[in-house]
Amino acid sequence: MTREKKAFSAHLVTLRSIVIALFLLPLIYRWHIECEALRYTFPTLMAPFYSVVFAVLIISALNLILRKWMPAQALKSGELLTLYVLMSATALLMSYDMFLPLVSIVVHAFWHATPENEWRQLFWHYLPNWLTVRDQDTLRAFYLGEQSIFEPLYLLPWLKPIFWWSVFTFALLFVMQCINVIIRKQWVEQEKLAYPIVQLPYEITCNTKNFLLKKMMWWGFILAASISLTNGLHLFFPEIPEIPNKRIPLHHFFTHKPWVALQKDQFDIVVYPFAVGLGFLMPQDLIFSCVFFFFLYKSQYVIGSLIGLSDLPGYPFQYEQNIGAYAGVCVLLLWTTQHQIYSALRLAVGSFNAKNSSPATVSRDNPNSDENEPMRYRTAFVGIIAGGIFLVAFSIRAGMDLWVATLFFVAHFTIAITLTRIRAEIGFPIHSTTFIGPHHSLVSIFGTRWLGTQNLTNFSLFFWFNRDNRSHPMPHQLEAFKLSQQGNLDSKKLSRSMLFLVVIAMPLCFLMLLDTFLELGVDRGEVGSQINSFGGRAYTFLHSWITVPRPPNAAHLVAIIIGFAVTIFLAIVRKHLFWWPIHPLGYGVSFHMHMFWAAFLISGILKGTILKFGGIRAYRRYVPFFLGLILGDFVIGSAWNILSIILNRPTYTFYY
Repeated sequence: MTREKKAFSAHLVTLRSIVIALFLLPLIYRWHIECEALRYTFPTLMAPFYSVVFAVLIISALNLILRKWMPAQALKSGELLTLYVLMSATALLMSYDMFLPLVSIVVHAFWHATPENEWRQLFWHYLPNWLTVRDQDTLRAFYLGEQSIFEPLYLLPWLKPIFWWSVFTFALLFVMQCINVIIRKQWVEQEKLAYPIVQLPYEITCNTKNFLLKKMMWWGFILAASISLTNGLHLFFPEIPEIPNKRIPLHHFFTHKPWVALQKDQFDIVVYPFAVGLGFLMPQDLIFSCVFFFFLYKSQYVIGSLIGLSDLPGYPFQYEQNIGAYAGVCVLLLWTTQHQIYSALRLAVGSFNAKNSSPATVSRDNPNSDENEPMRYRTAFVGIIAGGIFLVAFSIRAGMDLWVATLFFVAHFTIAITLTRIRAEIGFPIHSTTFIGPHHSLVSIFGTRWLGTQNLTNFSLFFWFNRDNRSHPMPHQLEAFKLSQQGNLDSKKLSRSMLFLVVIAMPLCFLMLLDTFLELGVDRGEVGSQINSFGGRAYTFLHSWITVPRPPNAAHLVAIIIGFAVTIFLAIVRKHLFWWPIHPLGYGVSFHMHMFWAAFLISGILKGTILKFGGIRAYRRYVPFFLGLILGDFVIGSAWNILSIILNRPTYTFYY
């Protein structure tokens, strides 16, 4: 089949799938507000978003009934897959690491300034009026409540910040999508990475009937659901025994030096069923590497206790090692993807030259053609350049120096590319980057005096999209392209639809958040305290940087260099020794493994045993069981979420 015929036979991205996504979006946003802004549960702290999986599962199950009685009106598998992609790409905006902290940062400095903290004198004049809200009536409504965002008095001061932050966010997401277009062919078709995160959504949408009829899947579902149901009922009826799968403490085993040092940064046994399921889908060498480097990381505490380094502030400098590791991974990725990048660039330049040429000069059958890519390479390269220039110009207009703004976004996209690779190759469900973002790496490298107060103020203003990145858009975009290829979707229309829905979703997200906060009041106790903590953390960092100036940190620099060197060394060894089992990506995620090491260890042992004694056929036979573990956790966890909203009281959280 030629590429032209393949494109023609691809599942269309239909109008009704877009309309259904638009209809469901406010419902998902309301769910996320209830969970992440008003309560303490987090549908967006992990991938895939269990709220979206639950919603698509319900629709897919109802669609089976519709397919039986009204087959002409039933949704096609491509439409269900499109629905999942569009909902994931837009649900991430209403998340604990995207617009929730942004709304807080926009107002926090002007409400919480006091004579004691001297914020008014220190940095108020550095905060741009067009990106913040300082009108006292609007601030009073935001923090004390009992008002409506749709009253002109309170809406008008928000319009300019909403507009400019929406434009900025769109440019940021567009550049990410353009980068994903360039690397997609290498990471999806040539390297054929595992993409464990997308396997469950694909089965639910494209293989619904067969998946739901598999007994092995239901055994896994029942096991995970039983744990969640039992522990949830335990909260209502304490006489029902709890199944201790969350944070089984190990501190009583490590009470003497140097082993007591293992208790730092959490060292409990945590076995989430969904994590066991995801771990089984990960490549075996990466499971081993993640667990190996976690214990190597913990051993640094023991060694530090033995030789007296544990009293050194910041030891073992895990965040700085992580900065170096992420930078090393990004360099390696650019190096290994260089042929694809050059090929795409040649094709993009050639398309400029051939634009006015005869149509016969550009063949769709050319294996290097970008005809079936989510976006033409020419558009992608222009988008990266133009979008990058806009982001830097936006930052300069906000007060940043040119060189600082450039380095800031280089650091940001370094993290973004690395996170995308981690999700594509490992399928790691959570990635926390609070202390490895550009605001920390640049302060460590240059110190605060060189950067200056104006740049540091913008670091805090940009803290919202460099906070933890657990709902980072770029991995979701590439996973959408993977699902597009796997489900034979029209990738161009899917790419355009993702961008179109983002344009609609951003103002909707802002308005729903502000409507909630102005009605309830952030300081009246009905809104979660974490909303204040978002802005509090951003400006506390800034207050510390200004009041306690610091030079470049030599210890941090050494740790960054070590992290970078170790990553490059591991990659070189792995390339030359085919049997070498340790993957450098494992080093990059080792500092975030405290909640997953036990689950991944169980997954690795089970997967290794099945492969050894049953081979690949046995592995495939058991995959539905582990997908069932994920689905059982997600479905019952979602049910507890919804019950918590209905009863307005805490219920069981299967995660965190």
